Amino acid sequence: MESIPSSFDSFRIFFLLLPGFVSLLVERAILFQPKETALFSTIKALVYSFLNYTIFSFTGLVVTSRWAAITIFLIAIITGLLIGYCKSKDWHMELARKFGLTRRTARPSVWLDIFQDKYSEGTGPYVIVFLEDGRRIYGWPEYYANEYSNGPILFLTRAGWLYNGGSQEKEIEIPDPGILICGSQIVHIQFYSPTAKGAQNAK
Repeated sequence: MESIPSSFDSFRIFFLLLPGFVSLLVERAILFQPKETALFSTIKALVYSFLNYTIFSFTGLVVTSRWAAITIFLIAIITGLLIGYCKSKDWHMELARKFGLTRRTARPSVWLDIFQDKYSEGTGPYVIVFLEDGRRIYGWPEYYANEYSNGPILFLTRAGWLYNGGSQEKEIEIPDPGILICGSQIVHIQFYSPTAKGAQNAK
């Protein structure tokens, strides 16, 4: 008859798997991801634990040494940061697309593909937002919602209203810091690169 594992053995198992969960938490802290099942999260944590201990094996430290725990948790944090950054840049899927293995990206929506690719470095084109009531707003999207389920939420700076004043399109600037636009109001968004302040060259 097999003996039931003691609480100490259970603690050892938990401690061995903990670095993987640390990496997973760090990854989630810097990267938006859709909600995952508990089983899938556990499997990811197991894979990350294996990766962390593989990297740790090259340090030459003895597992029972006093520096081992500190080192493995530092490795877990760095691993989570690197995985999260790599996923946010979509580097691994970009490589797969170059080899013709897939046409997908790692991000959950085209919305995030566009904004993380074009605006991750603090640069990118201006936008003109077309609202349900026919009004239009131009500006630079400083913030955008991660989730698209409730509609595309944007915060625009350097913004203004556009309207047709006879034969010429006119603008009314919105005072700083900007304007928050809720997703339910947005019909579509046009991207453009103005040659001068405002949106007079965008149609």
